[in-house]
Amino acid sequence: MTPFNEAQFASRIESHIKRCRPGDWEHCQRVVKWVKELGEGREDLPLLIVAGYVHDLGWRDTVKDKLTIDELLKLESKANANTTPNVKGLLTELKYSSEDIQTVLRLVHTAYEHESTQDDEAIIVDADNLSKLTIDHLREKYKQENWEKTVNHWESELSSRIQTEKGKQFWPKLLEELKTKIRSS
Repeated sequence: MTPFNEAQFASRIESHIKRCRPGDWEHCQRVVKWVKELGEGREDLPLLIVAGYVHDLGWRDTVKDKLTIDELLKLESKANANTTPNVKGLLTELKYSSEDIQTVLRLVHTAYEHESTQDDEAIIVDADNLSKLTIDHLREKYKQENWEKTVNHWESELSSRIQTEKGKQFWPKLLEELKTKIRSS
């Protein structure tokens, strides 16, 4: 197998991700940062990184503007239905093996179902959730008048999804930092 070249992979998929929601390209880069933090030293890290980049590809060509949390929740099932064909098509085009595509699809589905049963799944779910806890994420993706409601939703829904030990350590601190930044903006 050819060694994974993340920079080359990212440059090949950037235009696809930029056709998703506003801020999805920046979000997926933050997800990958967390994947590397939570999955450090894992043999399967390259496929986790791929999943981190493509996990929101179902949103491609669905919306053009920032959303409220309510709008996102209404559109989520449509985006989730688009995920498998979009990810499979892109990874097939990039000459990924059927086995690797199935692994990435399993990880991506776990990210949007928010339920993990395996360690690699917990990493992608946690990376996706932790990456949201920044003021940049809110600025890039959500209407400002809805930030507080969005963060309240995350606090009630997302905290129970965090499974990795590192994720459990980072979650409360990141959430409090984000709340402080919202109050001061």
